[in-house]
Amino acid sequence: MDIQERINHYWSRRADEFGDARYSDMKSKKRENWTKLISEHLPEKEKIHALDLGTGAGFFSFILRDLGCCVTGIDYSDAMLRNARKNCKRLGFDEIQFLQMDAQNLQFEDGTFDFIFTRNVTWTLPDPAKAYQEMCRVLAPGGKLMNADANYSAGFKKMDAEGLTEKYSTLPDMRYQYPARSLEMLRERNDIAKTLYIADEKRPVWDLDILSECGMDRFWIDLDVNSNIFKMDSNKSLSVSPEFVLVAEKLK
Repeated sequence: MDIQERINHYWSRRADEFGDARYSDMKSKKRENWTKLISEHLPEKEKIHALDLGTGAGFFSFILRDLGCCVTGIDYSDAMLRNARKNCKRLGFDEIQFLQMDAQNLQFEDGTFDFIFTRNVTWTLPDPAKAYQEMCRVLAPGGKLMNADANYSAGFKKMDAEGLTEKYSTLPDMRYQYPARSLEMLRERNDIAKTLYIADEKRPVWDLDILSECGMDRFWIDLDVNSNIFKMDSNKSLSVSPEFVLVAEKLK
C-alpha cells in the first residue's frame, strides 16, 4: 500500500466518527465562531464560488452554503464523502456538490473558484506544496485562500520519540472526544506522520514561503485559534501543535 492509500485508509476508518461529530458541531458555538471568521475574509463579490478542500463530513461546506456561496466540497475519501452527503440530507441542504478528488491534483479549470477553505488537510498530504500550487491555480484573480491547520505531523512525531503516545491515548478527554481512536489507530497516525516531509518544516513560515512562490499576497494570520475560535486556554489544550489560520489573496 503506497503512502497516499495508507493515508486514505486511515481517515476512511475514522469517517463515521467524524460524520457524527461534525453534525453535532452544527449546533455548537464552534459553528457561530467559524462562520464569523470566514465571513470576515470572503471576497467582496455578489456570487462567490467556494471550494471546501478536504470537506470531510461537510461542516465547512454547510457554513459556506449558509453564507450564500455556491459550494463544491471535495475529499479523497469516499467514506468521508458518504458522511458529508448524509449530513447534507439531515440538514435539508441540496445545493452542495460533493466530489471525490485528490487535493494534489485538482480536476478543475484555472480560476474556477473565488474562495478556497481547507482545514486540517495540508498536514496530512504526501506533497502539500503541490496541493498549494493546485489551490492557487484554481483560484481566480481577487480570490482568497483560507487554511486552518497545524504542524500535527511534527507533534505526533515528537510524541513517539518521547514515548508519550500510550499515555496520551489514556487521557479521559481523548476517549470522550475520539471514541474510535484506539492506541492502534494512534500508532498508525504517528507512523504515517513520520513519513511526511512537512513534519520537519516550521509552520506557518513554510506555508507563507510556498504561497509567496505561487504568487499569493496580502497575508493574514491568526496564531491563537484555540482562544479565538474554541474559546479555550491554549495552555490547557490537548493539542500537540497549536492551530493557526492563514489567509492569502491572489491579486492577479
